[in-house]
Amino acid sequence: MSTYFITGATGTIGKEVVNSLLSKNEHVIAGTRDPQKLQDFYKDSVTGTYFDYGAKESYQEVLNTDGIFLLGPPLNPGLYELLEPFVDYLQDNYKGRLIYLSGNGMENLEELPFHKKMEEKLKNSSLNWNIVRPGFFMQNFGNYDRENIQDRNIIFSPAGEGKSSFVSSKDVGSAIAELLIDPNRVKETHVLTGTKAYTHFDVAAMLSDILRREITYPNPDENTYKQVLKESGAPDFIADYMIPVYGMIKQGKVDNVTTAIKDLTGKEPESLEEVLKRDFQ
Repeated sequence: MSTYFITGATGTIGKEVVNSLLSKNEHVIAGTRDPQKLQDFYKDSVTGTYFDYGAKESYQEVLNTDGIFLLGPPLNPGLYELLEPFVDYLQDNYKGRLIYLSGNGMENLEELPFHKKMEEKLKNSSLNWNIVRPGFFMQNFGNYDRENIQDRNIIFSPAGEGKSSFVSSKDVGSAIAELLIDPNRVKETHVLTGTKAYTHFDVAAMLSDILRREITYPNPDENTYKQVLKESGAPDFIADYMIPVYGMIKQGKVDNVTTAIKDLTGKEPESLEEVLKRDFQ
């Protein structure tokens, strides 16, 4: 049995990494600012320990582990500056494997350069890194757009008419677990996608069939999207962050499809339809 240190263990991807490792009978240490919260998710199946990127005294908790899954908090434009001291610590003290969660297309997004900067830092280091760049998560419709879909019968994102190769967070977690446990796979970059790219119009049609009522995609422009978020009470930085991210779909920059999920896990990726059925039925 090997030991792996997982950040973000209660989040969308972190919990899938943890569950995949547990299914392989590996030992998981979950780093969190609130170890007690882990009990709600995992009971005693993982070891919870205090960890905070802003508290350097907590960094030593990663020592003597075989691998680390590294991701930062969402919607944080200062992600690179937050994670950089920890990566510097690893450079000087750590010999295990490191998996960094980036994003498909984010390495070219000039408005939000934090993933590009971190990827470059890792590639210029002596760490045993791997980088994963997942596409937009299929589960985001259930996690973040559920109220719009259930109460307003719409999907509300400024994604235009572009396509995205949506990927299941469960498949991403399984792929990351495989990279963590394989000592022969280091210094690789993997773009993780589903098997097909869809527009948001396609997703609305799929949800209409699943829910047996019409779900539409109004294709809001950026100003309308920003105004609606503001009126709903969201801080201005949310729209400023999300508009360039959805812009990658709108501009056709994230419609690429890869076989990385099957290559790493040996299994075909979940389809968008089966994930939406699971999340909404």
